[in-house]
Amino acid sequence: MKLRIKEWIRRYAWAEVFSTLLTFLFGWVASGVTKNPVLIAYAGTIGAAAGFYGFIFIKDISSSYLKHEPDTVRAKSLLVVRCLRNMGFEFGLAEVLDFFLVRPFCLLYGPVILNSYFWGILAGKTIADIIFFTLSILMFEIRKKHFHWF
Repeated sequence: MKLRIKEWIRRYAWAEVFSTLLTFLFGWVASGVTKNPVLIAYAGTIGAAAGFYGFIFIKDISSSYLKHEPDTVRAKSLLVVRCLRNMGFEFGLAEVLDFFLVRPFCLLYGPVILNSYFWGILAGKTIADIIFFTLSILMFEIRKKHFHWF
């Protein structure tokens, strides 16, 4: 179990750092444009997704290119398709719930409940992350078992 936890940390930690930075940045920019808390919450949610999946995609595709050294356009395209398929399997269910329900709710009500934008967003993001990573890690382990060739 200890090795799995280390693997999860290596896989997700830096992606989470970028996700957190872009959550605050997108939310801050949106709050300068609108005072609508729902739009600000969704802006933060979009920032979180952009930072997280952008990092994961670049990391996965880079390691796949190094491992397989594709030499044709077809082989390179196949690696991209497999990477996107694996990410869809690993994160699809968690992301649908996270994007449309959990994260906007947490980012909307966190600041209201804690009466602080910073601490409310941080608390909301943390709660949403716990739910998201529980589902994602479960799917990651299933993916490793069934799609181990990539």
